[in-house]
Amino acid sequence: MNVALAGLTAREETALMMLVGKTLPDFECGAVPVGRKEPLPPADLYVLDLAGRGLARWTQEAQESLLESLNGAPAVLVAPAFDETWLALEASRMKSPSLVMLRKPYGIEAMRAALLKAAPTVPVRSAWVAPRLPAKVRAPAITAAPAPAAPAVRFITAPVAAMAKAPVPVKAPAPAATVEIAPLSVNEFQTRLAALPASAPKLFLHKLADALALKQPFEVRVTFLNRLILSPDAQWAASNTALSVLQGLCQSDALAADMSIDTLDGMDALTRAQRLDMPVQPLGAFLGTLMYQRLA
Repeated sequence: MNVALAGLTAREETALMMLVGKTLPDFECGAVPVGRKEPLPPADLYVLDLAGRGLARWTQEAQESLLESLNGAPAVLVAPAFDETWLALEASRMKSPSLVMLRKPYGIEAMRAALLKAAPTVPVRSAWVAPRLPAKVRAPAITAAPAPAAPAVRFITAPVAAMAKAPVPVKAPAPAATVEIAPLSVNEFQTRLAALPASAPKLFLHKLADALALKQPFEVRVTFLNRLILSPDAQWAASNTALSVLQGLCQSDALAADMSIDTLDGMDALTRAQRLDMPVQPLGAFLGTLMYQRLA
């Protein structure tokens, strides 16, 4: 089943392709050309970010434009966080399971359930083939040139004692340098953050500092699959996000702008981290690592 992604950010497209590739083997995702006015290509199912298509708020004109572009096709419609205006569409047009509304921020299971709910039983618009990312890049076959004839070798007979030489000592490689990262308390983390140059990218660290100041467990959604859970009161942090991704967030405000933070009110944060298979570590060690990645 071909799924066309329209209006999503590049990061959201990548995360959604990973989600579909891992959990929905019969689905194939591809992004449509960037542009709010670009017509949608034929597909079996659409995932359409309303804000990304210039439809952040509901109006009668926006609704007509949306339905005209879909032309009766099934779709998962992603609405902006806290938007209530698109309830008008839900009241009039969302009775059919072919249109499913999903609001940001949403989780992996919510998106997967929405895709399954909206997907037609029999694909009917499969003219468009979703572009795939190559699973492997194969090098072109190279025909080896015939090896040149080996030169004649003359063996010189000499006394064994004359030929024996002392073995050349081989120096062992120097051990890799290890970096010891000092843990940071929340107060120390905030102090180090305040000391960073004003021009330095620090949006990600500022968002974390603001959330830590509330002294409540919270979850950071980096992508569909990558998350952090921090508990400042219990002094632990959990993450399934690669260190290279964290370093990118620490050093780029553009990357950090797409992430969201939600407090985990009334929820057992540790149980949630364990359910998501996220390794737990001391909060101080985690904050020290983040600050080190920012300065690296």
